[in-house]
Amino acid sequence: MLMKELAELDDAARRMLDLASLAGFGYRDADGRPRSTVVGGAPGFAVVESPTRFAFACDADASGPVSFVFLLPGVSETLRVNGSVAERSDGRIVVAVSQVYVHCARAILRSRLWNPSVAAEPPAHADVAEGPLSGTGIAGFLAASPFAVVSSWDGDGGGDTSPRGDLPGFVRVIDGHTLAIPDRRGNKRADTFHNLLADDGFAAAMLVPGRTDVLHVSGTALVTDDPELLAGMALGSAVPQAALVVTVERAEVTPSHAVAAADLWDDTVRADSATRSELMALTTRQLGAAKPALRRPVRVLAVFSGLIRRIMDASYRRALRKEGYDDRAS
Repeated sequence: MLMKELAELDDAARRMLDLASLAGFGYRDADGRPRSTVVGGAPGFAVVESPTRFAFACDADASGPVSFVFLLPGVSETLRVNGSVAERSDGRIVVAVSQVYVHCARAILRSRLWNPSVAAEPPAHADVAEGPLSGTGIAGFLAASPFAVVSSWDGDGGGDTSPRGDLPGFVRVIDGHTLAIPDRRGNKRADTFHNLLADDGFAAAMLVPGRTDVLHVSGTALVTDDPELLAGMALGSAVPQAALVVTVERAEVTPSHAVAAADLWDDTVRADSATRSELMALTTRQLGAAKPALRRPVRVLAVFSGLIRRIMDASYRRALRKEGYDDRAS
């Protein structure tokens, strides 16, 4: 993962931005409060101006560090980009890029984000004690949601937004002010955990496949290894090693123009197998950017991108079954 981390937008990142119709977006508002939302609405909404700058339409009063996880319908991997606001005017934000990398596919596969089987209306859910989480529709949304983007900030002013995918209802309501989010196996970077040790500001945006509204949550968070809490989040014998405990200050379900416009769950807008193989070839070449000695073997590997894609999918299926999931890579 670290070998594929870049300081600018390479060919693979540019192609992924061309295809991405939505992104999780983490920022602090003008009052310094943490925010996480979704932006976009159509493929290519993020316009590359140079290898270290891109722009997109957004009315958020964002300033300072910003972070993104770009979603490509039909593609399991995501593109993560961190940077800072370079310009903001007339509903447009220009971002100065500092970090770029491709995130592993597990969050998308666990959530089955591109294969919605959850009804548009949330299931019934027990009442929640008074607090931000007792608002209209919030508990039901949490019970139905299999996917979230979570945003955090480090002690040096950097931001990070990462995907979380799991079975519907994986974000547990403890009480009217408190949520718990299990940490399943992923890309082993632990950016969110590292950030929270320096700055407890936290925000998340949650999706339910098939719906066009979004649950926004913000507050503070900490990392716990409380065995009783973790045991209650186990999948079979697989107990998470840690969890986030979020003290919620604000929670609201709101319509999202970006999600509605993106048509995320329309089969006709998803990347086909040829596009997925193309992306695999491009991202494989990223290894050569960080390690010159790998450039020649990486070029050879890129020729077999379709085969590599199939091998990786099989590997993901095996790993998810070991974690207690059914076959979620199909």
